[in-house]
Amino acid sequence: MSEVAPPAPKSSCLVVGAGIIGACMAYRLARAGHSVTLIDAVGPHAGASGRSWAWINAVAADTASYVTLRRAGLDAYHRLEQELAGRLAIDWTGSIVWNSALFDPDDNYADRPGIRRVDTQEIRTLEPLLRNPPVAALYSAQDGLIDGAEAASTILAAATEAGARAIYGFHAEGLIAEGSRVSGVRGDGAELRADTTILCSGTGTAGLLAPLGLTLPTKNRAGLLVTTHPVEARLSRAIWTDTTHVKQLRDGRLLIGESAHADGALNDPEALAASMLHDAQELLPACGPLRIERYTIATRPIPGDGYPVIGPVDGMDGLYVAMMHSGMTLAAITGELASAELSGSGAQDMLAAFRPGRFPGMIAR
Repeated sequence: MSEVAPPAPKSSCLVVGAGIIGACMAYRLARAGHSVTLIDAVGPHAGASGRSWAWINAVAADTASYVTLRRAGLDAYHRLEQELAGRLAIDWTGSIVWNSALFDPDDNYADRPGIRRVDTQEIRTLEPLLRNPPVAALYSAQDGLIDGAEAASTILAAATEAGARAIYGFHAEGLIAEGSRVSGVRGDGAELRADTTILCSGTGTAGLLAPLGLTLPTKNRAGLLVTTHPVEARLSRAIWTDTTHVKQLRDGRLLIGESAHADGALNDPEALAASMLHDAQELLPACGPLRIERYTIATRPIPGDGYPVIGPVDGMDGLYVAMMHSGMTLAAITGELASAELSGSGAQDMLAAFRPGRFPGMIAR
C-alpha cells in the first residue's frame, strides 16, 4: 500500500456526508486549520446516523486491532466531550449483553479491560427493571449512550464554529477525476473542488467510487428502530438480548432495536415494530405499558468484511475514504486519526488493518 500523502497544512478539504462521521471529520479538520467544506444531499444526520441505536462500545469487536480501535473510540469521545464543555450529551451508563453473537458464556473476559462476566444476582443489581435476568451476561461498564441525531448536530455546529462551511441540499453525483487525482465532486450542475475529498457518505460511498473503476465490497443491512413515548421508570443500563436491544433517552423515551429479523420482515414494518415492542414489554414490564411514538428504517453502511474502511485510496491522489459500521463508536477516533494523517503527521498505525487497499478492487489501476 502507498504511504499517506498529506496535503499541505491549511489545504482545502471537501467532506461528503453530514452524518456522525462527516461531522467529526469536519470538526477535526477545521480545528487543524484546514479550509473545510461539508456537503450533504439532504442535511444533518439524514441517513443512518439519525436512525441509529447509537451505542458507543468496545464489545462488538473480534480481533486485537479492532478492539484497540474501538477502545480508542471511547477515549476519543471522552476528549470530544471535554472539548465541547457539556454540549455533547453522552450517558456513560454501561451495558448488559447476553446476545449470543456478542457474549461467550465460557469467556471470563480477563483480557478485555472494562468488560466482565456477571451472574444473575449482579445483573439484578445492575438493572433492577429486568423481569427475568439471564444466568450470565457480559457487563461493559465503559459504554456510552447518545442520541445519534442530536450528537451529529452538536458536532456539526462545533465544526462550523471552528470555520467549516456546510452546504446542504447538494447532491454529489460523481467525483471529479483528472488522471490519477480526485479534485472534488460534481452535482446539481456545479462543481466543488478541493485538495482532498473525504468520503463519509455511508451507503453512497461505493456508488461514488464505482465510476473510477474502484470496487468497495459492501454488505449493507437495513434495520428498524422503534421509539416509544416517554416512561417514568428509568433504565440503569442499556440491554442487548438475542431478540432485542433497549436503551433509554434522557427524556424517558425508549429506543428499541432488533437483533435480527427474518427475511421479508421489513416488508411489513408495522408488524415488525409491534413485535419489537412486545419483546421489550416482556423484558421490562416494570416500565409499564409501552406505546410506539414512531419507527424508522435505515440502511447501515457495512464494508464487505465487516471492518472499517479508513484511509487514502492507493493510486488515486486527493481521495480519502471513511466508511464503517459502527460509525457511532468510531466517528470521534476516525476524525482524530484522519485529521492527523491529512495534516502532515504521517500514517497512523492504529489504522493499518483498516485501509481501503486490503480489497483488491480498491487499488486504482
